[in-house]
Amino acid sequence: MCNRIQSRCLGTMLFGVATVLLLAVSPAMASTPITPIDPADGCAQTLGTAGEYVLTGDLNCSGTFGNGINITASNVIFHLAGHTISSTDCDLTRAISGISVPGGNSNVLIDGGTVSGFNDGILLYSSSSRVRGMTATGACAFGMAISGQENQVDTSVVTGSHLDGIGIGSASGIRILANDISGNFRVGVDISNFSNNNTVAGNVINNNGIAAGEQGGVAIFNGMNNVISSNTINNNFDGILIDSPGNIVEQNTVNGSVGNGASGIGISINASGASTIVRGNTVLGSSFDMSDGNPGCGTDQWTNNTFQTAAVVGGSAGCIQ
Repeated sequence: MCNRIQSRCLGTMLFGVATVLLLAVSPAMASTPITPIDPADGCAQTLGTAGEYVLTGDLNCSGTFGNGINITASNVIFHLAGHTISSTDCDLTRAISGISVPGGNSNVLIDGGTVSGFNDGILLYSSSSRVRGMTATGACAFGMAISGQENQVDTSVVTGSHLDGIGIGSASGIRILANDISGNFRVGVDISNFSNNNTVAGNVINNNGIAAGEQGGVAIFNGMNNVISSNTINNNFDGILIDSPGNIVEQNTVNGSVGNGASGIGISINASGASTIVRGNTVLGSSFDMSDGNPGCGTDQWTNNTFQTAAVVGGSAGCIQ
């Protein structure tokens, strides 16, 4: 990745939405015995052997400037069992994550608790892994930083991140499904650093980008063949921003993008986002519900959308339909 997703390497609904298929990503291993993780043993504990683990109490890592839990093996199930891993430490010169899963591992499942603070709440760089039923709140940078292949985040809450809610970088086949990703400083979901073939579907993505005064609900800065589908995206700075070619935005509801005063945009394709397909979306209540930075929409396709206001560089907005 390019500086932990933060440097984007710029290049050219509701839970249970019926259209969202929650693909199970479960370690292929026996579920017993379950190994207890005792908070009294301190932070930076390492789950380095395949198996099923359960946290037995809250874990406070403030002042350690290190990770909460490290998962360094494949085929690990980690249940937080309703407990919280927390830290008030914020130092972007260090790697500080509540739960850290580095690359080279696969089939990791994390579920059922809260990560509060740290630089990044959950760092998931493995493959074929899943985060479900988690809350990531108050991260200094990213609520969840996702890389690798075929990972999934579902039925989770990501809020109060001081950069982006979920940052996807150097990744493919990532599925962000049926989450509440709201109230993050900059972008709810950020796709960057040559991330292709990822899906963001069936999420509630509200009130992002307000504190930073930029960006907003979902932004594709660098990546192709990504699908943004069937999300509810309301009251963000801007709704959906496309700054990379060859992506699909379909069947989303995007309302009330607030922008800077009266300049909020519901769905926007910049000049570098050519050959994007935007279809079947309902976009209302923004200064410009839809905007295209390519003269005459270029090779972009806007079809079957419901909207009131539109703008196109260099001419009529009639190409936006």
